[in-house]
Formats: sequence, structure tokens, C-alpha cells
Amino acid sequence: MPRGVPKGKMKLSDEERKAQKKEYSQRPEVKAKAKERRDRPENKARKKELRKTPEYKAKDKEYSQRPEVKAKAKERGQRPEVKAYRKEYSQRPEVKAKAKERGQRPEVKAQGKEYRDRPENKARKKELDERPEYKARKKEKSQTPEYKARKKELRDRPENKAKRQSSEYKAHQREIANRPENKAKAKERRDRPENKAKAKERGQRPENKAKVKDTASEKRLKILLTYSKRLSNSNVPCCACCKMSGHVDFLALDHIAGREEMDSEPELVKLGYSSKLKNKKLRNWLIENNFPKGFQILCHSCNYAKFNSNINTCPHETARKEETFAMMEEQSSFEV
Repeated sequence: MPRGVPKGKMKLSDEERKAQKKEYSQRPEVKAKAKERRDRPENKARKKELRKTPEYKAKDKEYSQRPEVKAKAKERGQRPEVKAYRKEYSQRPEVKAKAKERGQRPEVKAQGKEYRDRPENKARKKELDERPEYKARKKEKSQTPEYKARKKELRDRPENKAKRQSSEYKAHQREIANRPENKAKAKERRDRPENKAKAKERGQRPENKAKVKDTASEKRLKILLTYSKRLSNSNVPCCACCKMSGHVDFLALDHIAGREEMDSEPELVKLGYSSKLKNKKLRNWLIENNFPKGFQILCHSCNYAKFNSNINTCPHETARKEETFAMMEEQSSFEV
């Protein structure tokens, strides 16, 4: 019999000792006792302080990177009861509130941004986003009523609405949309046959046609009112030349220097102006850039006459100038 072993007992192997220890730790009374010990305030505080030490962090990181530990954690995370518990736990109000509070801390935000901006994490996320099963799962999730309701609730919050209306947010969104890679990606997405068919079908719906028409009319009226007030000091849309204000359908937006000539104006080019901007794109550009100078409101008659004039001026304006010069000459002759 080995020395140091009590009479009548055999020395246990390491495997037997581990099994015995595991069996002991699984007893309900032992579990309850261990939980009570862990939940003591002084033990919680001591554990929290210990986790902050560099030695503990390094040891914990080294342990979690072991292949057998990773495999075990992955296997445990796939169990239905573990998934159900995690889902139930994450839905508790106190857990949600705690997670939200933690997510708003500046140091946590900075840490998350730093983690997302790492090249290896960006590449990994891009690779994940391209997987067919991930795309299918994401699409399926976005179609659920709960997800749609949640997105709508987030969009309709007053603080989020105000954020979307701010000039900084709009400028940031424009900057993102104008990046070459995003433009190419958006074009590729639009040109897919299924997306073209879907967009065409959506555009043919009566309610969408009416909505598009109403939106265009509202934006057009806003532009007419703004430039009429600025250049003609009128509270109703009117022609800057002949002051006609009978109906908004008789009015049009005029490029004062000429559509193509304004391509050479640095202030407008800096804002993204191009003579290729027309209709919807031009309306959106004017509103987004706070109605820049270089435009006026004319009736169709004055606009057409100005377009066909050799001096880019409406005959009304030419006649007014001639009358003014004649009056000035007459006054000067009287003075002589």
C-alpha cells in the first residue's frame, strides 16, 4: 500500500479526483452555498477589483483563447436551453436598462469604435456580410413584424426625427452617399433585374404615384415662395420680371446667368451644382443647400423670352432699362 494513504482506502487517480470533485460541486446544497458566498457584497466587490487587474485580464484572455475552451464554449452556446436563457435574460427590463446605460458611456463608445475600425475586424465583418446564409438570415429578420415595429418606433422618436432634420446629419449622409465605392454599390444594386422590376412595380402603384406628385408639388412651391420672397419681397409666388402671380403653374425657376454658364461659378460648383441637375435632382439640391444665389422665379413668357434673347435678358427688363435711361437723359437736359 502506498505510503501516506489511510488503511482501507486506495489512492485516487487525477481523473477520479476530478470526477469526485465535479460530482460534489453539482450537489444542490453545495451549489446554494457557493451562490450565497458569491452574492455577498464584500465578495462581489473583491471579485470586481480582481477582474480589473492586468494579471487577471491576461490570464483570463490566455485561458479563453485555448482551443479546447473555445470549443467547449461554442458547444455550450449552441444548446437550446442556453439560447433560451440568454434570450430571456436579455429581455429583462433591468438588463436592457443597464446595457443601454453602459452603451452611452463615452469610454464604451470610444472602445466600440476603436474595435470596429480595426482592419481585421472590418475585413471580418465584410466577409460575414457577404455570406449567403448571413444575408438570408438578415433579410428574414428584417421582414418580421417585431423588427418592423421596432424600426418604426425608433424612427418616430422625437430626438431621432430632429437628428435626421439637422444640417450636420444631412451633410454627413450626403458625404457617405457621394463616396465612389458607395455610388458604385448603389448603382449595382439598382441595376439588378429583380430590383428594377420591384422599383417599377412600386412606382406604378396609385398611392405611390400620388405621393410622389404631392412631394414634388410641395418642394416646388417651397422653392417658388423662397425666391419670390427674397428677390421680389412677395409673400406669394410671383415673376421677378413682370410680377405676374396668377397661378404657380405659370411660373418656373430660372438660372440667372444661364444653366451651362453657371457651371463655371466656383461658389455653386463647391456646393455640387451641375448643369445636369434637373427636375427632382435640382429641387432636392436647392433645398439641401438652403436656396443658394443665382436663381430667380420667372413666368413662362419672361423665361422663354429671356432664353431666346441675344443678351440673356427679358424684353420687359430691356424696356425698363431704356425708360430709365430716357428719364435720366431728360432730367439731365432740364438741368442743363
